Amino acid sequence: MAVCSTGQSSLVHSLATLLRRNGDVVLDGSSTLTLPAANLQQLTQLFEHYLLSRSQQHGFLALPSHPADTDSLLQLQFLFDILQKTISLKLINPPDVRLQSVLKIFPFKSLKCLELKRIPPHCLEGLRGVYSQLEVFTCSKSLSSLEELLSLCGGDLSSALPWLELHTLNFSYNSIVCLDQSLSLLNVLKSLDLSHNKIQECAEFLKPLSELKHLNLGYNCLQRAPTLGPSARAKLLTLILRNNELETINGVEQLSSLQHLDLAYNLLLEHSQLAPLSLLHSLNTLNLEGNPLYFQKTHRICTVGHLSPKAASLRVSD
Repeated sequence: MAVCSTGQSSLVHSLATLLRRNGDVVLDGSSTLTLPAANLQQLTQLFEHYLLSRSQQHGFLALPSHPADTDSLLQLQFLFDILQKTISLKLINPPDVRLQSVLKIFPFKSLKCLELKRIPPHCLEGLRGVYSQLEVFTCSKSLSSLEELLSLCGGDLSSALPWLELHTLNFSYNSIVCLDQSLSLLNVLKSLDLSHNKIQECAEFLKPLSELKHLNLGYNCLQRAPTLGPSARAKLLTLILRNNELETINGVEQLSSLQHLDLAYNLLLEHSQLAPLSLLHSLNTLNLEGNPLYFQKTHRICTVGHLSPKAASLRVSD
């Protein structure tokens, strides 16, 4: 049986050769398997045509080899077996290249870390099969809203259910304008990066994130500090709000465990606006660079006057 065209055969052979040499670091999760979207589309088409014609695409599949199988088919079976066991995957689409068909991730049964770059959510199919086991999820240059992936699971358009293992979410460098209720599905999230978006208001949407320790909302359009729930207010260690439009930092005084606060390049005019810092007894680093108050001659002295005496080792960025 002849498997695939010359181009497809070359892809199967080169990827199989690579994974035979380095598959151990992919299988133990110490290295991320990176695939162009077009290559994965070719592979899944081959899997569906030659290996899965009589099988469903869910559940771990064992594919026995037979003496009559061609070398290319054996390589295809090897690839499918490796992909089923892959822990960390990055899918990329080149700039200015539009996906012509759906991108299916059904072969990846063991994923814990998934990164998407320039992958339109509606083109992604199979996220529903692994979402509950994902621990780290990164997506850039793809999104206009959170719910596209968190509630609807991309092209799966499934009903919203909790992400049981997800502790790190990085949706930076997208076109997200506002948050939504899909964040309530992230019950165990500890690190959230929504920097480099177009977010104007957080409203109450961050309150359900009870385990949050690190929050990056830099490079957005926020005019005030985000509001967190009682549990996160006591646990948050890092808050990055640089390059926003903050004229006040009221509310940060509630972050009793905060150690690192980045307020660089906002619109803070007077040092009196730093009064909330006096209650941040665990603060270690503070960045006020680029604010109007930063350029006052007495900036350092005035800033120190608003800090908690207990934060003796605090480092204020020059």
